[in-house]
Amino acid sequence: MISGILDFIFGGALGLVLLVLGLLPTVSLADLPLQMPQPVLDAMAALNWFVPIGDMITIISWWVGLLILVNAVLLIVRILEIVGK
Repeated sequence: MISGILDFIFGGALGLVLLVLGLLPTVSLADLPLQMPQPVLDAMAALNWFVPIGDMITIISWWVGLLILVNAVLLIVRILEIVGK
């Protein structure tokens, strides 16, 4: 039941964010007047080789989700302890 409620909340929030992003105009980074210097681009490519950014985002997203879940469970346990007294 709790997972269904969390899925509903997170799914609705994700849907809202995707709706807002879909309404924004697309911006091509090549059209912007400011470009990163080539050494910075090379350093970013080397950093991505050793620390995959996509994997790090996935790991951090799971970590934050688990922290939220643990805090919610601890809050529910604390409320049940108060109500049980």
